[in-house]
Amino acid sequence: MFFSIIRKIDWLLVVIVFILLIFSLLNIYSVTAEDQGTEKVLRQLVWIGIGLIILISMTMVDYHTLSAFAYPFYFLILIALVTVLAIGPVVSGSQRWIRFGGFSIQPSEFAKLAMILVLARYFSNKKRGTISFIDIIITGILLCVPLALILKQPDLGTALVLLPIYVAILFIMGLDWKYFLIAGILGICAMPLMWHHLKPYQKNRIISFINPNADPLGSGYHVIQSEIAIGSGGFWGKGYMRGSQTRLNFIPEQFTDFIFSVVGEEWGFVGTIGLLILYFTLIYRGLYIASKARDRLGALIAIGVIAMLMMHVTVNIGMCIGIMPVTGVPLPFMSYGGSAILSNLAGIGLLLNIQIRRFMF
Repeated sequence: MFFSIIRKIDWLLVVIVFILLIFSLLNIYSVTAEDQGTEKVLRQLVWIGIGLIILISMTMVDYHTLSAFAYPFYFLILIALVTVLAIGPVVSGSQRWIRFGGFSIQPSEFAKLAMILVLARYFSNKKRGTISFIDIIITGILLCVPLALILKQPDLGTALVLLPIYVAILFIMGLDWKYFLIAGILGICAMPLMWHHLKPYQKNRIISFINPNADPLGSGYHVIQSEIAIGSGGFWGKGYMRGSQTRLNFIPEQFTDFIFSVVGEEWGFVGTIGLLILYFTLIYRGLYIASKARDRLGALIAIGVIAMLMMHVTVNIGMCIGIMPVTGVPLPFMSYGGSAILSNLAGIGLLLNIQIRRFMF
């Protein structure tokens, strides 16, 4: 059984993920070498180790069995999100973490997986093109409850990732285009109301996205410095651990959300293109797995995982180069942080699971 599974694994997907993880550790160390760099790399290695255990577990257990626990997992995540708001520590005005000893868990990262599994479970027995208005209402409620709890933290970036997952699955299920059009119109009409409910720092980020120079030392600082770092890398980059923006800490917390700027400065155009090729190949393999899945459940789970990863890559790189607002979305497998690594590796485990079960029946 074990060796049968080994032969059916998509090893290209596995190799890409390992390259990204190794590249991540190199860049995290480069940024933090003069400030507990070894400690951060070791902590990230611990999270990667735990994540790989989760990946293997998600690969070994049939995804149909995992799907059977979709609703309990979903409600468990809702309880965790409520717990965060009740007792979670307030860090920089946000409540996003539950702390265990020296480690912190961000339940909103796992809300994305819960959303993928529960939507895939709900639609798995329905034929494509037969979604009713009642289905939209029910799944809309399933989406809005965690969405509201995550926005309350507030964590706009993670909340925004839930929407593409929902839209992607509805699109694959053949939802009539008129519903997407109506949702788009309603979204545009609701923008003034949404603006009114944004936190001041969120409003400043949007203003800085439109015009970073409006507040160059405040909300626009990250974007301006990130663009300088990426641009200064040129074609070949300044060299590993030789980036001036990186070494002199011009970009705060650049080993998390702005790690792409480190890649741009130290590894240059060549490095960033290489990184984009890795992500493109990963997404391509995910779409291939979705297209070859043995049933609708597998296809929907795979599409949900790919939508999650695509949104993260697009938003993170977009904010680093100034074409999207800063929302605090980490770069998959690259940014420092345990919860994101665990959820992303669990997502890869689901993709491998679907690929393997394609050949086993």
